[in-house]
Amino acid sequence: MRRGRRISRAEKQEQTRGALVRAASKLFCRRGLEGTSVDEVAEAAGYTKGAFYANFKSKEELFLVMLDEKFSAELERLDRTLAGGDDPNREARLAAAEFIHFASGDEWPRLYFQFAAHAARNEGFRQELATRQQAMRERLVKVYERWTKHLEVDPPLPLADIAAMTYFMADGFLVDRLIEPGLDEDLYSSMLAVFLRGLAAMASGWEPSEAMAQGAAHSRG
Repeated sequence: MRRGRRISRAEKQEQTRGALVRAASKLFCRRGLEGTSVDEVAEAAGYTKGAFYANFKSKEELFLVMLDEKFSAELERLDRTLAGGDDPNREARLAAAEFIHFASGDEWPRLYFQFAAHAARNEGFRQELATRQQAMRERLVKVYERWTKHLEVDPPLPLADIAAMTYFMADGFLVDRLIEPGLDEDLYSSMLAVFLRGLAAMASGWEPSEAMAQGAAHSRG
């Protein structure tokens, strides 16, 4: 009888890390970071506490690994979707729709915002989280640079600001979907489309401050 291929040390470690991450995700969502112990994570994953510390220094580090993996997967998907085709509005709406579906499809929103709350109470962790968010936005700028260059579009605002705005809109929408799960995913796509149309209008010479001032004057009249 043929024996199966032996699992390498690296593959075994990857399996252990994956099991710990999955167990931690479920427990953190149910009990929060403070309410979950390393012992409980290890037990739920089927390993010892020693196995946990052989892979992660702390619960916070485990989360940051999860965050790095999630951000990396999302950036790869965005890079494929924003390929610079003939219809930038369609591409942008598709990217937005895929992002919200991707981000809402598992426990990630609840998990992410629990850790955001933890960061507000823990300065060291806040700095680590902020560093990763800034890196995510910097990489998003690179995606936008390639996309706008291909479309031969001159953005009316710095791409770093545009990346930050789209990032913050997504965060806000995901928070509201935690509170109101019935919110339609298409709403975010529409919101981003309106935002991009506003940017296009600004690129053509429209100034929002002037338009708002005129609107205010008409309403007073």
